[in-house]
Amino acid sequence: MRMPRVQLPPPAPAMPLARGQSLGVWRLGAPLPDGEEAHAGQWYDAQHAMAPEQHAAVLVLNRGNQSAGIMLRFADQAGDLARLNHPLIAVPSDSGITTDGHPYLIVEGDHGAPLLPQLHELLLRERLELMVDLCEALRVAHQHSWLLAEVDPAMVWRTEAGELRLMGLGLTRIPDPTDPFDRGQSLGSSPEFVAPECRAGAPPSLASEVYGLGALLRTVVCGWEDSPKGLSPRRGSVADLWPDLDEEHQIRLDALLRAATAYDVENRPVGAEAMADALRAWLGQRRAPVTAASPSSTRRPRRQGNALSAALDWWRARVG
Repeated sequence: MRMPRVQLPPPAPAMPLARGQSLGVWRLGAPLPDGEEAHAGQWYDAQHAMAPEQHAAVLVLNRGNQSAGIMLRFADQAGDLARLNHPLIAVPSDSGITTDGHPYLIVEGDHGAPLLPQLHELLLRERLELMVDLCEALRVAHQHSWLLAEVDPAMVWRTEAGELRLMGLGLTRIPDPTDPFDRGQSLGSSPEFVAPECRAGAPPSLASEVYGLGALLRTVVCGWEDSPKGLSPRRGSVADLWPDLDEEHQIRLDALLRAATAYDVENRPVGAEAMADALRAWLGQRRAPVTAASPSSTRRPRRQGNALSAALDWWRARVG
């Protein structure tokens, strides 16, 4: 007996869903702007049908290979991600399919809204403090063998209380560098946030994560613009956008932006941890204590001396 041939719906962007539409036990509210067209789909606020005080964020995905990869990742990693249990990292708790064939993910909790549309309300210091919080959350993720394989601004949110929230769809297990078949899982993100080595086919790594964070930091500091390839951090000097800063702080922040997005891996800060330390130093804050070491098998060897300071000095010599 021949099995019937299964045909999937053709790839298509998700059409806007009506307020009040049901997705399982959740009722959709308004679509949430994210400062760009979300690469994966459209975010919505939602309320529980039986308990309206319970909120969730719903991501309705576009149909296509990327969405299939996201759903497979969720199925494979949901249990492990739930055990990460970090207050600043939100991960999907459920999934489903809309009536017109679009997959969706439920992230329970009240997480605020995407960060980019809120940037105009924030001082530079507040923006950098959110980046410190993101890097510190990733420090903990590293300790549990996770990294942010795809840095997508649409997944970085801010709550009504002003706290950062990382919608952790881009988190994946740190690939084993000794296993030639462990290439990690890459679903793709805006090209401007993808490290050169990953565009060339290398697996995601702590170094490629730094590149994505550097592109996000430039977006948070300098703003963004649309390009034919999607969202692009605005280029230019910190001095052009923040002329009231003193010259030393302008140079130091420019240096960090350039080092974090350096083409050469060896010229980047050694991990999100080093970026957090550099941003804390710029803000005049004390270094956060480290409670546990990252898995030694997944970290690049730390060079002699302070690698980040060396990179910053290197850039100062060229901009000063």
